[in-house]
Amino acid sequence: MRRVFDSPWRAALLVLVLAILPVWAALAVYRGQAQRAESLLFERSAEVVCAHLRLLTSRQIGWQNALRMRLSNREAPPEELLEQMFGTSQQMEAPEDCVTLGYGALEGNQVILRWQHPGAALAVGADLSGFPETMELIRSARETPAKIVSVQNGKVLLTAMTVANNGPRDPRGWLIAWWDLSAMCSDPQLPLVSQDHALTVRPAGGNVLELERLLVIGEGDATWSAVVGKGAGFQTLFPRLSERVIVMTGGGCAVLLALLAGFVARASGLRAALDAERELLEMKDHLLHSVSHEFRTPLSVILSSTELLESYAERLSPERRAEALHQIRCSTTRMNDMVGQVLLLSRIEARRLPVEPRLVDVAIAAREVVRETEIALQSEGTIRLKLPETVEHTLDPQILRAILGNLLSNAVKFSKADGIVEFDVEPGERLRFRIRDHGHGIPQEELERVRDPFFRACSASDIPGNGLGLTIAFKCAELLGAVLTLESGTAGTTATLTLP
Repeated sequence: MRRVFDSPWRAALLVLVLAILPVWAALAVYRGQAQRAESLLFERSAEVVCAHLRLLTSRQIGWQNALRMRLSNREAPPEELLEQMFGTSQQMEAPEDCVTLGYGALEGNQVILRWQHPGAALAVGADLSGFPETMELIRSARETPAKIVSVQNGKVLLTAMTVANNGPRDPRGWLIAWWDLSAMCSDPQLPLVSQDHALTVRPAGGNVLELERLLVIGEGDATWSAVVGKGAGFQTLFPRLSERVIVMTGGGCAVLLALLAGFVARASGLRAALDAERELLEMKDHLLHSVSHEFRTPLSVILSSTELLESYAERLSPERRAEALHQIRCSTTRMNDMVGQVLLLSRIEARRLPVEPRLVDVAIAAREVVRETEIALQSEGTIRLKLPETVEHTLDPQILRAILGNLLSNAVKFSKADGIVEFDVEPGERLRFRIRDHGHGIPQEELERVRDPFFRACSASDIPGNGLGLTIAFKCAELLGAVLTLESGTAGTTATLTLP
């Protein structure tokens, strides 16, 4: 070893060898991490574009749905109403992405195009079921009149909605829209595409290249596909670290090893940060999609009822006006409750809900929760409360009210109109609250998923709700250090809250 350091050339050669090895290893690690990071950035960027296109599609479908509701249940023929709105009076204008809007009605076994605007797709009077681009759409619309149907034909998306007399099963015809997908993919507000040119988006058609990703844009029952790829500005927006910088940092063995250790630690931190960011984006995307999906129905009801009152208030009977106002009030109340539940859940998730325990008379708190639930739900059922005259316990009363309120609301909703909900407070070494309904129950295979936000069991499909009540109840129980259990069967569901 002394002979090595006797010669400066030999020492330099040894240091060079020791420096080359970690530099080569660092370059190899960096290239792998950079490729994975770039791939992850591309995936997350594509998801952002997909979310924006989903929102854009939702706005277009919402506009068509609002127009459909204005045409349904009317005495005048829909084609006359459409001509009045878009033709002579020009009360409405179609969105920029809508190439053509048409209305087709049944005549025998054929669906005849009776009106279109601006009149560029097919000739009025043509049989829509006889054209290749509309054949599949009309077939699906006739088979499922209660749903929105869609067909993508290259760069054009066709959507059809049933214009009904007294319900979806009594259709008068179909409101059909031709949407320009190329225009939607070049929307000026599309992130990372219009200004940064980091991504390219086009309607799906032909082969998808290796570095491109196929996006399925689904909003309600309307679905179309787009292809996203890296644009000219991707490397500018997400630049890679120059490899020359890494090579130049290898001036000495000790410094290089220290830099290498720091680089590995930083790479691990970046990987953890990217994983956390991915989970956050997935959660936000899920929350955005779920909330927008839950808001769509009350918003549509409010919009249609408002437009009905604005346009035809003087023609409506007092009972019909009262019914429209009642629909607006109920939809607004539902949205307000949903916003409150989402805000409470976000405070719990962000650990911003303080726990302030104090000595509470549980009997008084239970009576107040029962009274508030009966007033809010106006149920014909009965809540049978069984509790001792006074029970004192140290806990946070607001969190307890959030748990019991959500459990009681679920029990009342899932009970029959004249059913009985049993609410028992059982004092003892551990204070227990037991709430039991006699509804349909929750299937055993779905019982574990009731903790998930916005999850609703199959037995709750015809019962109003947003799927947040049990999620909040379980999370609030954790804040109190309590245990919340659910037991369900064909005879109903029992929720038991056991305080520490």
